[in-house]
Amino acid sequence: MKKTFVFLFFAAFFLLISCENHIESDCSQASVNRQAFAYLKDWYLWYEHLPAINPADFESLDKMIAAVKYREGDTLIDRFSYAVKKTEHDDYYAGKRYGMGMSMQRDENDDIFITLVYPESPAGIAGLRRGQQLLAMNGFTVEELDENAAYNKEHRNDEDFEEKTDWNNVYDAENKGEAVVFKVLEHGDELTTTVYLDDYIGKSVLADKILDYDGVKTGYIHFKAFINSSEEELNEVFARFKEENVEQLVLDLRYNGGGLVRIAHQLVNLIIGDKVKGDEIIKLIYNNKHSDQNYSYKGDVLKNSLSNVKKVAFIVSSGTASASEMVINSVAPYVKVALIGSTTYGKPVGMNSKDICDQTIVPITFKYANSQDYGDFFLGMEPTCAANDDIRHDFGDEMEEELAASLYLLSNGKCLENAAVKNLEKRKTIEELIPVELKGMGRIDYSF
Repeated sequence: MKKTFVFLFFAAFFLLISCENHIESDCSQASVNRQAFAYLKDWYLWYEHLPAINPADFESLDKMIAAVKYREGDTLIDRFSYAVKKTEHDDYYAGKRYGMGMSMQRDENDDIFITLVYPESPAGIAGLRRGQQLLAMNGFTVEELDENAAYNKEHRNDEDFEEKTDWNNVYDAENKGEAVVFKVLEHGDELTTTVYLDDYIGKSVLADKILDYDGVKTGYIHFKAFINSSEEELNEVFARFKEENVEQLVLDLRYNGGGLVRIAHQLVNLIIGDKVKGDEIIKLIYNNKHSDQNYSYKGDVLKNSLSNVKKVAFIVSSGTASASEMVINSVAPYVKVALIGSTTYGKPVGMNSKDICDQTIVPITFKYANSQDYGDFFLGMEPTCAANDDIRHDFGDEMEEELAASLYLLSNGKCLENAAVKNLEKRKTIEELIPVELKGMGRIDYSF
């Protein structure tokens, strides 16, 4: 396999060398679109189904991709290919972020809870944590902001309209250093703190613990994304797990939309390297124009690979996709695996990107399978035990519903009796539940 293809991943960031017959040099949108379409005709997994179009007819690369993504009748099969500014693409995999470094979600009562905080982000430095309930922002209560938002929406076209302070203008997201005062409720106590919008580096490991559950040492890790910094972060965590002779794992992937295949490969080897050594644990399969680029990642024992793990529980959701599903799929043939939560996203395919001027196209270019040649889960992976994302508790808290369900299953071999029923209506994605007006918060990074 050519060196340029060794590092392949879900939202890939290496520039691939394409075999286009004609290379354009100008960066007009028409030229960018033509180059992108030529790349699709060569590398797209479903290239045979591309419609006949004039790429120059589209005002943006996004719109062109939306028009050509593979469908079977009315069913959109390719839910994944996309285009993005090159700087945004590169910054994501470098972990570069701007904003508060947190996300929030409304519960069934319309209360708002902090669901995720990046360590060392402005929100993390201010002491905000998952599980805290938002009461007010910059002196305006949640109720007031909701009421004002409804008023502004209803009266915006009135002749004498005066905009009230709502979620959209309660702070200036574009003002670096902007102070945002939060009042939150934690364990019955009201706390006030200030977050200053700024640049920060988004970690991929948001929490890790070693739990002694029923006398068995259990490693817990909340893993957010498969990015460049993940390699070192995972090595540090698994070094501690190895030193403490961890026997079982809970790998929390509930918000992990994927990333680099090489990090997925590393993670599988860290979990069960001794059991997969020499096996073709991840197989990448390209279209018939590039079958010579098919590649298999082999299992290996790494310095920090665990040697006695027999059971792994994965916490999953509709936000668990791609490289996350790849890890689950690759581990399953070797040890007892259970999924806790709700059905995963369903993305058994991956991408290779191409930079064109200041834009990056990220189309589906390969499908993947495990050592048993299984990889067909476009409808997602069903949970072994259904459980809800308990936003009132922090990651790693044994009282958190999905972690509690995972630990119980590992110890007892069955689901909790009071666990959520398996046929619950599929939860909305986290982004659908976030108050979208909160610009600059640092949205959940789903890169489907």
